[in-house]
Amino acid sequence: MDRERMIKLAYDRSFFLRTRNPEYLKGVRRFFQNLLGEDLGDGDITTNEILKDEKTKARIISNESGVLAGGEEFRWLYRENDISVKPLKKDGEFFERNETLFEIEGPKKRIFYLERTGLNILQRMSGVATETREIVEKVRKAGYELAITGTRKTPWGYLDKKAVTVGSGLSHRLGLWESFLVKDNHLDSLARQDVRNPIDFSLERAWESRKKTVFIEIEVKNAKEAMEAAGKFRELQTKSKEKKPCIIMLDNVRPEDIKKIIHSLKENGLYDHVLLEASGGVTKENILEYAKAGVDICSLGYLTHSTKSIDISQKMF
Repeated sequence: MDRERMIKLAYDRSFFLRTRNPEYLKGVRRFFQNLLGEDLGDGDITTNEILKDEKTKARIISNESGVLAGGEEFRWLYRENDISVKPLKKDGEFFERNETLFEIEGPKKRIFYLERTGLNILQRMSGVATETREIVEKVRKAGYELAITGTRKTPWGYLDKKAVTVGSGLSHRLGLWESFLVKDNHLDSLARQDVRNPIDFSLERAWESRKKTVFIEIEVKNAKEAMEAAGKFRELQTKSKEKKPCIIMLDNVRPEDIKKIIHSLKENGLYDHVLLEASGGVTKENILEYAKAGVDICSLGYLTHSTKSIDISQKMF
């Protein structure tokens, strides 16, 4: 198995997460409509009452350092509202405190209308990208090839996934429609339905529909389940003579136990038939323990559900 190629095939969604993709843009447009609908409502009563609607300029300025993300979406939103945007930094670039990220020019009232929504986009997405980049760089500097990916714990949906990607991470499923991921609750439900072997049953059903999915993944909790799943994946691949990213998610399994599982997979000729993902309890502080254990991917939900935003502001001039 070409592990690097399979990881990219399974987890790289950069081709999708861009505004020139109609499906992504549809999600972005809907997201902005909701944000602006709640914030603007029937109108900005303060701005409408005290300001003239004349042309003006403003700068978007960083109040702390970080990695820029959300710039593409920010530019799209402002240009849709007849505000010109001059980017001084690109998505994925590092910025220092007090740097100007964008210069904007347009109708004063519209600039005030969009200010909070625009800044929220940049602040949150840059925060996610910054945290992701720090973890990726930590792993690389230690000499490991471990891939870092987000999860579906994404309050901001596609935009959260885009921010992880900008930070040099990868993306998990875009949604339930995209790929098979058999979780413990699926297996427990099958067991309650008196299915004799839930792992075999679920993977056989997934394999029958493999042309509909980017990857097939199953969540396991211990070495026995991991060996069983890997054996089934090998059987299915051998019978069909087809290659498809087949992933075992080691959920809340300690690094020392992961190392033993990988050793057993290699001893039994199963390692080359699967990718191994560690999930649950993985943090920036312990990420190198998982890298040393030998997994291919670590998925970190906190990147999108708990990361701190970067402080960014708007100044008129």
